[in-house]
Amino acid sequence: MKTETCIQSNVSRDKQQALIDGLLVIPGIWVSGKTYWMKQGKKELSLEEGISLHLKQEYGQNHTQLFSFELTNHHDHPESVKVLFQHRSQNWDNEHVSFISPSEDAVFHMGADQVHLVNGCMGKGEVRKMCTIQPLWNIYKNRIWDCLDSGKIQYRPMAKGNVVSLLIYDYHFLGKGTFAGETWVINGKNDAELIHLNSSLLSGKS
Repeated sequence: MKTETCIQSNVSRDKQQALIDGLLVIPGIWVSGKTYWMKQGKKELSLEEGISLHLKQEYGQNHTQLFSFELTNHHDHPESVKVLFQHRSQNWDNEHVSFISPSEDAVFHMGADQVHLVNGCMGKGEVRKMCTIQPLWNIYKNRIWDCLDSGKIQYRPMAKGNVVSLLIYDYHFLGKGTFAGETWVINGKNDAELIHLNSSLLSGKS
């Protein structure tokens, strides 16, 4: 298995990973005040800090894209780590809208005649799930943080245009160990159907 350490906050358009029907996903890690994004085609991100992220990508039924992941602390000391998943339109679209739905605890992307629902579930342990919507240029300039050193993210519930949603899993390792989680994107034209499929996925993972 090839591993690669990504340059801090270095994301270029030709290194984006295509998901389904126009939506892109780019996984990454925040640790010790630094942000790393996974490069195209990679299944594992291994960092000098002793943290690694392993991904498994699958296509489910009903236009569903699934990612299962394992985040591992290879050192014995405690460490706070965030797993980040970028989701953005594959094409520049000033009419694209993304927003966080508090009732569904999920993110919606809406563009043209397509709707995408982004969500996931967490493994056991000291972990939180967070979401935010950011202008795309905030990613390139690493301005998604209120405080980069502490890992405090900027919270924005909605944006229009060239935007990116971030699904973030916040883990605290007490020592050496591994946390597992999953994230998914459901694509369709009917938001009620997407909500039903999302509920089914959550029920199946509980």
